Amino acid sequence: MSQLLKCSFDKSFLERAKILYIESEDLTRNEATEIFAVFFKKVLIARDANEGLDVFIENRSEIDIILLDINMPNQKGIELLEEIRKIDWNIPILIVASFTEVEILLKSIKYNITNYIVKPMQLNTTLKIISQLMEVKEQKKEIARKDNELKQFISILDSSNIICEMDLEFNILSANDSFLVNSGYELSEIIGKKINDKAILCNYETNEEKIQDSLLRGKTWIGLSKRVAKDGTFYYTHSTILPIFQNDGKIKKFIEFATLISKYENEILALKKHILLLKTENFKVNKDLKKENEFYIDLSKTLQKNIDESVATTQKYLLELYQLKKQNTLLYEKLRTQEKRFEEFQSAVFSGQ
Repeated sequence: MSQLLKCSFDKSFLERAKILYIESEDLTRNEATEIFAVFFKKVLIARDANEGLDVFIENRSEIDIILLDINMPNQKGIELLEEIRKIDWNIPILIVASFTEVEILLKSIKYNITNYIVKPMQLNTTLKIISQLMEVKEQKKEIARKDNELKQFISILDSSNIICEMDLEFNILSANDSFLVNSGYELSEIIGKKINDKAILCNYETNEEKIQDSLLRGKTWIGLSKRVAKDGTFYYTHSTILPIFQNDGKIKKFIEFATLISKYENEILALKKHILLLKTENFKVNKDLKKENEFYIDLSKTLQKNIDESVATTQKYLLELYQLKKQNTLLYEKLRTQEKRFEEFQSAVFSGQ
């Protein structure tokens, strides 16, 4: 087995891998194990078929890959391969064999071997193959994880949304339970009907032709929909319609995810009615207040007029009283003058006697 001169593989995949190495030749096994220990997270060793099967069964849950020298005495390598496949058909198995062992290679193929390595085993090639296998395995795990997340996500969407699928003519292909419960229809009654059929969906927010044209051009449509159930009652949804594409980029179908908003729509209508009632009552109150205000303004004007007239009359009387008083003063002075003249006349008469 040659020594590794240059890495042509991703060591990070090997560092996370646990390998079971089954090799009957002591020298080859010891040399390879010493090098494998540097690259792999864990290396499990077995010297023959029986020991290899025991180690596999005991550590099955943590083994990522098996490296098996298929050329064991009495075809024990093939027997071990068969026993492992009875337990686990999918675990990656690499076999080490020479070109001359054609019969063994042909027998191995039917046991779903992952790849084979030609003797003498080249370390760089072996590690490269294992690294690629581990990369594929990691990718499959990631795909499985994402697929599981996607299934959970779809399950959540399905449980909380009204969902239906449509073909390119917008005919309904399928619908979930939420769609059927809210619409009141059986699935057989709506399959093949157009989503904009007035008996199933009425959309008053946007022109239907514009919606369909936008969707057919690969755009997503989001908006409010007013639907009519089988019993004639209306229910409202907030809808998102998505185009689903094929691998060649062409649209395959459309999926609608809709959230029921009837409760909120009814609350909005009730609020609008309440606001309208308040406006009506407010208008009535303002009208009454206006009348009352006009009454008090008129009363104030009347009182002001009466006060003004009263003040004017009082001033007139005071002026007349002043004039009379002034006349009385003049008359009193004239009287005093006459009295004085009479006294002087009388005095003159008596003195002449």
